[in-house]
Amino acid sequence: MYVLSYVLGAPGSGKTTVTPELRRRLPAWTVVDWDAFIDAATALAGCDIRTSPETWPSYRSLVRAVVGSIEPHPTVLLGVCTPGELPGWPITAWVLLDCSDHERAQRLAAHRSRREIDSAIDDARRYRSYDFPVVDTTGRSLEEVATALADLISTVDGIG
Repeated sequence: MYVLSYVLGAPGSGKTTVTPELRRRLPAWTVVDWDAFIDAATALAGCDIRTSPETWPSYRSLVRAVVGSIEPHPTVLLGVCTPGELPGWPITAWVLLDCSDHERAQRLAAHRSRREIDSAIDDARRYRSYDFPVVDTTGRSLEEVATALADLISTVDGIG
């Protein structure tokens, strides 16, 4: 059976930061950060993917094609899409990567506008309404977060 774990996290939760450490802790898995393709997709689209909602369905299709090419290797995908945005994807487990709203705002302050920070906080509040296992990154070291996330993924999907 193909295993695809999805780590949902609003901007500032630590998805991109934890990805390299997660790869080290889950050597039997392919770990993919949804944002890894943003710059190339932005260049192809001729507009910023992050701020152009009309491009999001095509970008989701691109990421789905990448994930499909990895099958049947167990995969962890870190991103911002909710279950309703990924119908038909073969996701076997969902995990929420989260942090406090205060910490999120601090993490994003250096490179995001106030409007983007508020939007990220709104997304995080919406994501918390899902009944997913949570790894909270608030005040935790990268090593602690990566270990907790790897342990949770291994547990929910049954692959070490």
